[in-house]
Order: sequence, then structure tokens, then C-alpha cells
Amino acid sequence: MCDLSIAGLAATLASTVVGGLAQYQQTQGAAQAARQTAEYNARVAENEAETRRNLARAEMEKGAEERDRLIRAGLAKQGELAAGLGASGFTLDQGTNLSLLGQSAEEIQHELSLAGHNAAMKAWNHQAGAAKAENEGARARFQGQAKADQANSKLANTLLGALGQGLTGYYKINNKWKP
Repeated sequence: MCDLSIAGLAATLASTVVGGLAQYQQTQGAAQAARQTAEYNARVAENEAETRRNLARAEMEKGAEERDRLIRAGLAKQGELAAGLGASGFTLDQGTNLSLLGQSAEEIQHELSLAGHNAAMKAWNHQAGAAKAENEGARARFQGQAKADQANSKLANTLLGALGQGLTGYYKINNKWKP
């Protein structure tokens, strides 16, 4: 009778080991798939971040080009104004004519400031998008590792459960079980 119980226990343990190995392979496959998916998502996020950084640089370059264009246009405007006043017989050393040129210079400076501010805001928006994309990439990697760890912990729980069942069966067979 005892030999039959030991044989049953051995069969149960063998079955548990085979089932555990099958589950191990399954969980390793799930863990690997989770890691690969996470890595793909992280790379997509990194590419998005790089695209955003490139857009930010492009906005700053466009802002610098716009600033240069405004400087050229402003200098041309002031030159035309001075030439027009000079052709009319006015001097530019005092009074209304001088204040007119000063006001024109202030307008040009204001336009330059706005162009720089607009470029900086657009670039900042792209930089914020890049930071968000980088965070999403890190989050994807973390989630992939967490899924892989979860799959491995399920396997450990199964193996520990099988060990517990085997010990329980062994003690029951040998009448050493005390509930």
C-alpha cells in the first residue's frame, strides 16, 4: 500500500515538473515578447523625441533667419525714410525728423523681439514634446520589464506550489502529517 502511494506521489511530482517546464517555456516566451514589444515602443518614442528636437532646432534657425530678414528690411526702411526726408530738404539732426527715425528703430526692435520670442516658444513646444516622448520610451521599457518579471513570478509560484504539494503528499504517506 505504501509503495502504491509513493508511486502516485512520484507520478504527481513528475507531472508537476513536466507542467512546470511547459509553463517555464511559455512564461519565457511571454517575457521575451513583452521585452521585444517594450523595446520597439521605446525606440519609436526615441525616434519621436529626436524628430521633436530636430523640429526645435529648425524653429530656432527659422527664427534667426526671420530676425536677419527683419534687420535687413528695417535698415532698408530707415534708409528710405532718411533719403526721403533728405530729398525733401529736411535735416536729420534734430526735432521731429530725428524722433521719426527713432520711432522707426523702436518698431524694428519690437519686431525683432517678437520674432525671437515666437521662435523660442515654438522650439520650446517641440522640446517639451521630445521630453514627453523620451518619458514614454522609458515607461515602455519599464512596463516591458514588469511584464517579464510578472511572468517569471507566476512560474516561481507554480513551482513552489508543486513543491508544497509534494511535501504534503510525502508527509501524508508517512503518517507524519499534522493538520
